[in-house]
Amino acid sequence: MVAEDSARWLIGTPPDILGAALKAVVEAYAKHEETRYSLRSCLYEVARERSYPAKSIEVARRLIWEHGTKRNLLAKIVDRVTMGERLPTDRRVLLELFANQAVVRGCSRLEATKFVQAARSSLGKDWMAPLEPLLGRLYALKLEGKVVEGGDELEEISLEYGHPRWFVEYLFKILGKAEAVRLMQASNEKPPTYFVLNRLKASEEEILEMLERDGVKFERDKRAPLLYRMVSSKALRDVAAYKRGLIAVQDFSSVFSVVSIQPKGGMGFLDVCAAPGIKTSLIAIYAQNKARILSVDASPHRLMTYLSYTRRLGVEGTDAVLCDATTDLPTRMSADVVILDPPCSATGLFWREPSYRWVIKPTTVKRFAAIQKKMLGNAARHVKNNGLLVYCTCSITIEENEGLVKEFLELNPGFKLEEPPTKSGSPGLLGLEECRRLYPHRDACNGFFVAFLRKAG
Repeated sequence: MVAEDSARWLIGTPPDILGAALKAVVEAYAKHEETRYSLRSCLYEVARERSYPAKSIEVARRLIWEHGTKRNLLAKIVDRVTMGERLPTDRRVLLELFANQAVVRGCSRLEATKFVQAARSSLGKDWMAPLEPLLGRLYALKLEGKVVEGGDELEEISLEYGHPRWFVEYLFKILGKAEAVRLMQASNEKPPTYFVLNRLKASEEEILEMLERDGVKFERDKRAPLLYRMVSSKALRDVAAYKRGLIAVQDFSSVFSVVSIQPKGGMGFLDVCAAPGIKTSLIAIYAQNKARILSVDASPHRLMTYLSYTRRLGVEGTDAVLCDATTDLPTRMSADVVILDPPCSATGLFWREPSYRWVIKPTTVKRFAAIQKKMLGNAARHVKNNGLLVYCTCSITIEENEGLVKEFLELNPGFKLEEPPTKSGSPGLLGLEECRRLYPHRDACNGFFVAFLRKAG
């Protein structure tokens, strides 16, 4: 659940900002229902189309994040008051947002009235009319104590911690009950923001001085060179060093996978599934633009984002190629290091984007594993003798990680597992202890998996 000290974050939001945020949220969900694009993408598209104030989009983003952390519980609460009545997605989402405030958080009548008035003002009385009697019923539920019951322990935990039942059961198997609960608790807290000092554009001292002058509060993270953790709540768009590309905002998991490679000038890198350019940029920063990097990705849109991102950071010495890594890569390059960070189920990102939890299914995991297997075989062909193949995902499932690596090693005896030199994370599962796993509750970062596969010389 949301921590008590942050449970009242919405109270101080001005009515006009709250109203605009609610309208942006229901429009984003409607667009998501129509296009099946991610909620984040739909929200940003709505923001561009409507020119919403930046503050209202921040509030909308937070509302979507909180809704995602309790979606199954909120759905059951709303089911009680609708009694089988089907509602359009946008109206149902508004009801679930209100249920979060009135029932789960237990807000006062005054606070509930403010929420409803903001919705009426922005969405219109006619739009709200079908919901009015339901809003009253929802508020009345908060007086009843526990409003939903789970069928068994798995269902109870699923509702309490806001994760799909199948995933709760999966976590129990790989982590045990106590660790699984800790992970789910961490996944319902806002993740930290990390950044790397971009020495390509200024010295470390200059960047730190600029951040301090700008009133940014931060602390050094000793797990990697140049890595810091944001402490202040100042919006990144208002941070001068961020706007000038002097800091690269990256999760620790991505930084870990790159610093463990120990990039140096003169090394050749092949970054497969490279967009939006996170690992390419980190390699360039740590190698001070003296490495040769070929980046490939299958999405023209993501490659455009890659080009924009790397240029803003001052990355040089790279080439980008549009290609599908499930087929032969259009290059004869033999690289010192090949990095493959393929599309995955994103089960390690459930704390960063909670809406993912309700999209991913066990069948989704299997589908991604089949794609990853093809990509891993293709990427391996471009590793030079004594070179390194780095396979990583932002998933914590065995099927996409240790299971895939184990099968790869059986089919490719010329590769051997080795332990990354950077000492972070936990040993891999299935006896592959040289692999590394990162978990939100243990490592305060995305759930992540890394395997270092060395090709014989």
